[in-house]
Amino acid sequence: MKISVSHLKKNFTLEHQQTELFQDLSFSVEFDHVLALIGPSGSGKTTLLRLLAGLERPDEGIITINEERLQFHSPKWLKQYQKKLGFVFQQQNLFPHYTALENVMLPLTLVHHEKSATAQEKAIAIMERLKIFQHAAKKPHQLSGGEAQRVAIARALVTEPQFLLLDEPTASLDPEMKVEILDLIAALKTMARPIIVVTHEMGFARTCAERLLFLEQGVILEQGETTPFFDHPQHPRVKKFLSHVFAY
Repeated sequence: MKISVSHLKKNFTLEHQQTELFQDLSFSVEFDHVLALIGPSGSGKTTLLRLLAGLERPDEGIITINEERLQFHSPKWLKQYQKKLGFVFQQQNLFPHYTALENVMLPLTLVHHEKSATAQEKAIAIMERLKIFQHAAKKPHQLSGGEAQRVAIARALVTEPQFLLLDEPTASLDPEMKVEILDLIAALKTMARPIIVVTHEMGFARTCAERLLFLEQGVILEQGETTPFFDHPQHPRVKKFLSHVFAY
């Protein structure tokens, strides 16, 4: 998978004041399985992920994915593009009045307009693969945090997306559930779909990601392959960040 970003600019209005997040962001990266976006909180990781998903629109600049330019000013194009993606948010965003199975079926019936029987068959298959079909009849409030996140991942995968975007998928989980979800994401590499993940879990990034982008204040300070990135970081700020992360 190849991502190219050229002269990206993104502003936000906070408390009636305009704030620049990305002033002139440009980079190019290629990977086969997992790209991790890392860095301190507020550095722009989630916004960059949402831009790649077409959920946010840049003020200026160009984004191309696999040589296809994202057409942010065409709602019709964006709708078709987003049908090809799987997105998992920090909060699972499951519909509380639907069962787990019904939540997983929704993208197929609501977005892809598949028949209910076909959607149910596909949803059952992915839930069995992710070992959560035993929770199919439960409502979201009856699920643990880890179970709910597995349902959210199943929902993202059920449409067989071209690639998967994960925004801090373990942020709201306790340590035991966090390990389970990280193990699941690692196992998803076998499904041969590229994954872009925002994460604060450096151990996970080190073992599962092929390449990393380190952001701070809307700037990519360093990027590269995983082993040299962690073993021999070049930027002083990255060195300091990693030394603090691995100090305990």
